[in-house]
Amino acid sequence: MKASITLALALALTLATGSAHADGDPIATYALVLGSNSGGQGQVDLHFAEDDARRVAQVLTELGGYAPRTVDVLPHPTPQLVRERLAALSTTISAEVAAGKQVQLFFYYSGHARATALDLGNDQLPLAELRQRLFAIPATLTVVVLDACQSGAFSRVKGATPAADFSFSSKQHLDASGIAVLASSSGSELSQESEQLRSSYFTHHLLVGLRGAGDANHDGQVSIDEAYRYAYHQTLIATAETAVGGQHVSLEVDLKGHGEVPLSYPRKATAAIELPPALEGQTLVEDRRSHTVVAETYKAKGTAVRIAVAPGDYTLVVRQGDRLSRCDVAASATSVVDLARCSTEAVVVATRKGGGFEHPLRVELALAAGGERDDDYTRTLTNFGYSNAQEATTGVTLTGLRRIHPYVWIGATGAFAGAAAWRREGENHPQSFEWATSELFAVAHGELPLGSEGFASRLAGYVRVGLGLGVASTRFVDAMGTATDERFLGAAALVAAGFHTGYAETGGFGMSFGYQGEYAPIISNNLDQTHASGGHRLVVGVSYGF
Repeated sequence: MKASITLALALALTLATGSAHADGDPIATYALVLGSNSGGQGQVDLHFAEDDARRVAQVLTELGGYAPRTVDVLPHPTPQLVRERLAALSTTISAEVAAGKQVQLFFYYSGHARATALDLGNDQLPLAELRQRLFAIPATLTVVVLDACQSGAFSRVKGATPAADFSFSSKQHLDASGIAVLASSSGSELSQESEQLRSSYFTHHLLVGLRGAGDANHDGQVSIDEAYRYAYHQTLIATAETAVGGQHVSLEVDLKGHGEVPLSYPRKATAAIELPPALEGQTLVEDRRSHTVVAETYKAKGTAVRIAVAPGDYTLVVRQGDRLSRCDVAASATSVVDLARCSTEAVVVATRKGGGFEHPLRVELALAAGGERDDDYTRTLTNFGYSNAQEATTGVTLTGLRRIHPYVWIGATGAFAGAAAWRREGENHPQSFEWATSELFAVAHGELPLGSEGFASRLAGYVRVGLGLGVASTRFVDAMGTATDERFLGAAALVAAGFHTGYAETGGFGMSFGYQGEYAPIISNNLDQTHASGGHRLVVGVSYGF
């Protein structure tokens, strides 16, 4: 989990007095994009921060108007390296401004942070220093995006208070002053990475917005205001059901005379996927070649949405209620999704809100066969002239399980082992000694699918352990035919491993086969010897999930 994701998008405008620019003058673009997976001391490593940085750089060059040679991507940077790159940018941009050019600077960081500093591995870069260095660079427009823990505090360095919600980013506020800071959460909120999206929640939704989903007025470009609104809603929706809780995107504004400042131009993309007006539901766009999620958004009915992508083959997955639609799209120019060619299926849900499961219960009945354990107790029987009349014993087990995790179940197992029979021939009447054992266990059951396609998707390996109570009944018949019965009580243990076939998610019937060992050292004799009843057995079972 990401220690926190908070975004700060700061736009600072510095207009050089006495230096007017005619319409059409070239605008030089520069970007410094940082990503750090390193957790540093006392923090877990992130999984996707450096990948997020690369994706941001890709969108900047594809849709933001930034020249690839001026986009500098730094994975796992050090504070000193950041200082050096910022100093170099300041020198370069100062020269551009002196030559009469307008300059746009974009700074992005994804990684760990705290309320006062960025955590770059085991080192730190203070937020106050970062802000001072960035705004000292004489760019016409500076855009700063911080996707990290408590990065909303970036605004508080100057004493600004982040907005509570998107209403702060209305056009009159953008025109009212000279700076804007957009933060994906407050200076105290935490945030997470998404295993499904393979990205931080905020960066993913910000980039989807910049690809065109945030273009609310359909003018072919996404402004700061539109990107903010889209990121605010989608990030809050995506994180509201997580254990950490929702992230609230906030905005600090200080722009003068720029109005709707565009951040991306999806209309200029060489390829795009258009979601038609009739399409409605949670929509995911997957790149079939790289198996990565390019976009994930809720598509409302009634308005077309255009998402800029690289040319290639994509799969759309649209969920509406309990139905799932899959649509294959070859993106070249603008490819409109043809709903008539989409396949539809029922949704298979593994987990749902509150941590429950669609089919959380399973009952299993199994037959077991195997030999009893040989020990001092049974050897004494042999020494007294008894022979084992039944080398193998059979038994039955009944198990009830409840699923508490995708791979973990808990429950109870009842086991009964058939009689073990020992005989000694005599002159009058053969003597016999036999016993049977019943056990009740509390069990933990772990199960891991062995594949995702075909038969392998239905086959899982399992391990089961249990502790409980055993009850053994013995019967001794002497040479006169007189029977003596005894009963013993004590602790018992169980271990089992094998394979289970069937769909855990959809319930229904399944089968299992494997090994089961029971250990119940409870039958004793007058020589202070104890027999560990149970032994090693092969088991074959049938189960039903519901």
